[in-house]
Amino acid sequence: MGYEGHLMMVTDRVERRRRVEEAMSILRGAAHDVGGDVISGGGTGTYDLHESTDVTEVQAGSYSLMDSQYALLNLPFEQAMWILGTVISRTSNWSVINVGLKSLSMDHGNPSIPGHSVWFCSDEHITIAATDGPQLALGTPVRVTPAHIDPTIALHDEAWIVRGDTIIDRWDIDLRGW
Repeated sequence: MGYEGHLMMVTDRVERRRRVEEAMSILRGAAHDVGGDVISGGGTGTYDLHESTDVTEVQAGSYSLMDSQYALLNLPFEQAMWILGTVISRTSNWSVINVGLKSLSMDHGNPSIPGHSVWFCSDEHITIAATDGPQLALGTPVRVTPAHIDPTIALHDEAWIVRGDTIIDRWDIDLRGW
């Protein structure tokens, strides 16, 4: 089993493919030495770059929910997870929503909110400014797209499953506290 995690965000696809082949040649050698039928590697950023690597199992996982960091690679996956916040304060220049560092992983940068620039993230709040219209009204629900989905999920006890704006289920998240 290998994971070329250091290559997930290489933006040049040709360079990413070349470096995946280099990393997987090391994995092939280890698999040859150890034996076994499964050569497991890959991730969301390299899920489709293993045609010539002998990998028999791809470990992509973030693709199922996505985040703003992987969205930079123009992968064929859709965002499926957000943190839902509410506008709790506003002026004519900015709005504050009740989502912050305690509910978002920031290791890949700021979260994103369509039509807004993120000015500042504090423990429990994000200050945003509209980029193409008026500031959001008090009480407006806001879907915040995490920059890194995996550690963001680990910050929560449950996920609310929605279709559009209708809640259809609730799932426990058992990663909390690991």
